[in-house]
Amino acid sequence: MPVEGERVRNVSAKHEIRPKRSTGSWNMPETIRPGLWKIEIDQTTGRHVLEAEEEMFSLLGIPVDMGGEERWLYWLERVAEKDRDYVNWVIQIMIAVQKPMEAEFGWNHPRRGEIRLCWTGIFTAREGNTVVLEGYGRIMEDIIRISSKDTEDTMVVEKKYLIKSDFYQTLLSEMTGYMEVDLDSGIIHNSGGIWKRYAQEGQEKHLNFQSLGKKYIKEVVIEQDFNLYTKSMDLKKIKKMYREGKNTITCQFRRLVGDSIYHWMELVIHVFEEGESGKIYGLFYIKDIDETKRKYLEQERAAATDPLTNVMNRRNFEMLVREAIQRRKRTEKCALLVFDIDNFKKINDARGHQAGDQVLKEFSKILTEAFRKSDAIGRFGGDEFVVFVKGMPEKAIDQRLGFIKEKIKEIKAASITCSIGICSLTAEKLGYDQCLERADQALYESKKKGKDTFCYWHQIS
Repeated sequence: MPVEGERVRNVSAKHEIRPKRSTGSWNMPETIRPGLWKIEIDQTTGRHVLEAEEEMFSLLGIPVDMGGEERWLYWLERVAEKDRDYVNWVIQIMIAVQKPMEAEFGWNHPRRGEIRLCWTGIFTAREGNTVVLEGYGRIMEDIIRISSKDTEDTMVVEKKYLIKSDFYQTLLSEMTGYMEVDLDSGIIHNSGGIWKRYAQEGQEKHLNFQSLGKKYIKEVVIEQDFNLYTKSMDLKKIKKMYREGKNTITCQFRRLVGDSIYHWMELVIHVFEEGESGKIYGLFYIKDIDETKRKYLEQERAAATDPLTNVMNRRNFEMLVREAIQRRKRTEKCALLVFDIDNFKKINDARGHQAGDQVLKEFSKILTEAFRKSDAIGRFGGDEFVVFVKGMPEKAIDQRLGFIKEKIKEIKAASITCSIGICSLTAEKLGYDQCLERADQALYESKKKGKDTFCYWHQIS
């Protein structure tokens, strides 16, 4: 599984800001040529990376030697405070509807003071939890605009009204469901899609957001995601996060869409404060991301799984077990087991690699049958397998090893046995590498005893 930094770099490589053409194309005057930009957003960590053409950085007075994440923070801090929520909101809507959107807002230029920026952008890519937005921007003071409107204030009010109207119209066609909620009273002012009845029912039966949630959530949200979804929809927590500077919250969960059919949905909550009244509202919307999410989960599973045996690969097993050992309590019983199929090379030499592969597949199935779903099972490569168990006493481990010994006699591809080394974690403070070394030493002892047996490290120490 790639780390977040790698994922962002991978997305960057696919969506580079292209240099302008110089041969055989028209040259646009610099004063009106739009500056191209790109924003990458990791929706899990909230990390933003801003890239743009050098000309745009120069135009805005942004140092070119900044890193992408630092550059984003620099740019965002200079957005006029009164427009910051609006800008974040437009970005979230851009991600949600995946259609071109435009935003005009105040920005504090390091040399020119407050200016008006106009940014037009569109969602262009998603890889895992990282999304990419691309577009262009202009400084509006550099362009003379001739308008028949009475005042600039009227234009701004009309523009905000149109954006809000467009927001609802777009969501009606693009989103699975949406609603606008007063976070203080819990009153639902508007709703649509699969949430269409909520606003009307709330008015007719005098039910607020919390009451409607209690009535319907358990009916439609899958049990495994219920707690996560409930926490995400807690209005008190949403307001608290807003006061702490986080105005957008996302959550992915599974929701009922038919008879016992659940789809992955993405919930986005964007919080904003109405300027005149000071009231805090939440724009909630969900989008069906089932196809994209399932593809992503399958890619994650494939990246973490040994393709031949369908158990964890070494990298994923080690990452999971290292973390489990670091977090375990001293009193918690844990054990690391290393399995080695005896004389496996002879099977490959005598019967061919196809027979050897079949043995490995069947052996991994036996391990899966012998241990619990909560236990970690991995293949280190070749004929070596590893298992990590928590909360299992040695007597129970011995019983499972006896089961394995009997089951491998049923493998038809070849007659096999296996040797096993075990390291039990006690009150002693041990790291993963020490545990693995001790399990290997115990495995070596099993081999010395004639194979087809198991040995605990504490029996030879």
